[in-house]
Amino acid sequence: MKKRKSFGVKLWLWFVAFSAVIFLALWLLQTVFLQSFYNDMAIRGAKRAAGEMAEHSSDADFYEVIDETAAENSLLVFVTDAGGNIRYSADEYKRLYGETEQEERRNGNPYLSSDEILNWERGALRNLPYSYASLITKLKASGADSVGFVTEDNTAYVTGYLLDNGDILSVSMPLGTVGGTVRILRLQLVWVSALSLILGFVLAWIISRRFEKPIEKITDSAKQIAEGNFRPELPKGFCTELDELSDTLGETALRLEKAKNAQREFLANVSHDLRTPLTMIKGYAEMVREFSWSDAEKREKDLDIITREADRLTALVNEILEFSAMQSDNVPPEYGMINLSRAVRETIGQFLPFCEQNGFAIETEIADGITVSADGAQIRRVIYNFIDNAVNHTDESKKIRVSLTAKDGSARFAVTDFGKGIADEDLPYIWDRYYTARNRKNKAAVSGLGLSIAKEILTAHKAKFGVNGQNRCTFWFELPICSDTTAGETVR
Repeated sequence: MKKRKSFGVKLWLWFVAFSAVIFLALWLLQTVFLQSFYNDMAIRGAKRAAGEMAEHSSDADFYEVIDETAAENSLLVFVTDAGGNIRYSADEYKRLYGETEQEERRNGNPYLSSDEILNWERGALRNLPYSYASLITKLKASGADSVGFVTEDNTAYVTGYLLDNGDILSVSMPLGTVGGTVRILRLQLVWVSALSLILGFVLAWIISRRFEKPIEKITDSAKQIAEGNFRPELPKGFCTELDELSDTLGETALRLEKAKNAQREFLANVSHDLRTPLTMIKGYAEMVREFSWSDAEKREKDLDIITREADRLTALVNEILEFSAMQSDNVPPEYGMINLSRAVRETIGQFLPFCEQNGFAIETEIADGITVSADGAQIRRVIYNFIDNAVNHTDESKKIRVSLTAKDGSARFAVTDFGKGIADEDLPYIWDRYYTARNRKNKAAVSGLGLSIAKEILTAHKAKFGVNGQNRCTFWFELPICSDTTAGETVR
């Protein structure tokens, strides 16, 4: 059974609800409110037509205007004198009968005497309506030139004008004449609604299934990724949004695969790096106990090796703990005025003993007096990690280059090694934790966390940073330069 909250069910329900709302609106507009709409339009039309006729009351063709307006707007019109005597009348049917036809009817009607005067002979087709008395009363009471009102039984709208010559123009518009139309529309809507709802249900089901199938496939692919299959078959071609979702999921799967491989490599590296010092510590400790305890010189050498390996082990563990703490604690940098030139030189000095022992050369280009606002300890760690990374990845020349320059108000620190560079496919992941993309020249205590730690620090400082990986590899970052007096603090 399909879940009630599934995408297909929800889409189907929304489509059905939308169809129901549309048909409800049609029912209300075509049946319930049709009479009200008709009445409003009829009243506005009667007012407009009466005003137009009143404007032509002084014209020679006044009665012709009345005939034309009454026929076009389905009006009943009377012109009377102040005493209520009919001077002229017209309705929508008057133009259908001419005077000749009326006279022939009179002459051929045995119920009329030859001397009786017919209504058409005095311009009146019918007697005054019962609402005429109310019109006269309201017109006199208002003191205005015109009035308008709906009759008490709501069957007609009556408006009247007091003309310039003292005559009264009475205009009536019938209301409530759409009952038959409403019945016809209601019957039609019953059939149209039934057929449309059936069609709507079917279309809603088809559309929901069309949307549901690719989403189900994407869900299955996501489950495969969760189970370790990082290259599932992802559906594409249904719509742009789902294609983008498939592309994003595919990219995420590739990143997860890279991260898992990197983590596996990290675990292998860390296991090796932990096992080596632990093995040496244990071995030399046993040698001290069994062989060199009585030999002071030999004992000191063995104990030095034990101490050195313990330091390696401690540094490796501290690096792992430092990265975990930076990600979990989210502690902001402690800003202060830092002499970046001095910090770079002092950090390079930490590598000089190692470089002298192993034949490495560091070329430097350090501008003097560059001061930035930053967390001194954290920025020094970034500088150290960049140089250490270059030492581990340079080529057989064992040469690296360190530069600090000022340009456009920014200090740019860069470290270049002369190794093989970084492949294009590795560049997006070089800052990821555990990731080591290239062969290392120095394999001691390298966890793949150095660049990740540098990224966390530089991101917290909102610094610009990056890597140029073609041929020679250059890691760099930029920080805004500030003068010694800018922050009002002592430069460290």
